[in-house]
Amino acid sequence: MEKLKEFLSKIEEADKVAIKLAQDELNRKMKPQGSLGTLEDIDIKLAGIVGFPIKRLTKKCHIVAAADNGIVAEGVASCPLEYTRLVSEAMLNKIAAIGLLTKNLGIDFNLIDIGIKDSVPRDYPNLYRKPVMKGTKDFYIEPAMSREECIKAIFVGIEMIEEKSNFDIFSNGEMGIGNTSTSSAILYSFTKGDIDRIVGRGSGLTDDALNKKKKVIIEACKKYNTFDMEPIDVLAHVGGLDIACMVGMYLGAARYKKPMLIDGFISSVAALVACKIEPKVKDYIIATHMSEEPGMQLVLEELGLKAFFNMGMRLGEGTGAVLAYPIVDSAIEIINGMKTPADVYDMFF
Repeated sequence: MEKLKEFLSKIEEADKVAIKLAQDELNRKMKPQGSLGTLEDIDIKLAGIVGFPIKRLTKKCHIVAAADNGIVAEGVASCPLEYTRLVSEAMLNKIAAIGLLTKNLGIDFNLIDIGIKDSVPRDYPNLYRKPVMKGTKDFYIEPAMSREECIKAIFVGIEMIEEKSNFDIFSNGEMGIGNTSTSSAILYSFTKGDIDRIVGRGSGLTDDALNKKKKVIIEACKKYNTFDMEPIDVLAHVGGLDIACMVGMYLGAARYKKPMLIDGFISSVAALVACKIEPKVKDYIIATHMSEEPGMQLVLEELGLKAFFNMGMRLGEGTGAVLAYPIVDSAIEIINGMKTPADVYDMFF
């Protein structure tokens, strides 16, 4: 824990001077102030992270954390456990959605095995084998992992960002059967909100299975009293290795001053954990799309962020986040290339 505290002490707030310069520049453009909405918001956020003027962010990196979750033993998932490994390998072969999207958009793709029960049997240049344990324990019976294991998984994410700090901008995603249960349990622990607003069907649960999922989450959180725990302890008790690894990615992005695009529900819950561990992380994260999972609205409210598009997506993997890269590129082109009224008069009047 001392190592983590030392790391967190190096995270700085966003550059307020650069933010002011970017806002002034946008206000000078030949348009009504604020009329480009989200594009302007993105520019302001990026200025605080990378400075002003904002350079083109050409080197893009997407990282998926993959792990199995012991909670599937309680019948809270509609897919078998081996799907985590199978879909992970499909991603690596660029025949799963995220592999196809990153290839099409020219984004560097990487997958971390942070805790797949049955490891991917073949080696790939973009597969990082960093298992903390072979899947978490069934948190309905016992804590998902120890505090030490949780912190170790967080550092895998931190070190991944450090290793790839030559990239300009990052996004993340996850793969892990049962991880809508882990993320919902974390969100319920932080908010003690309406369980019907938090827990969804994941990959397609029946009504009976959905009700059981809610019951398992409520009873486990009450048993451990996760409502009064520190964020890392909540994560260790009812979370997952994939979420812990993504928490580390957010902390690493903040430490190394890199923008990180949030994906959907599970990615957003990881962002919420990171912000509760170190509030300055919020300066470095950008919400992208509105997941169909019901808890998405609540977690964004907790983060104080807005997603800027909604395509009815709920796959995970980071599919929504990578689709946001062209929007980010467009925002940068606006602030760098759009002319002021004086410029236009000089050119055309």
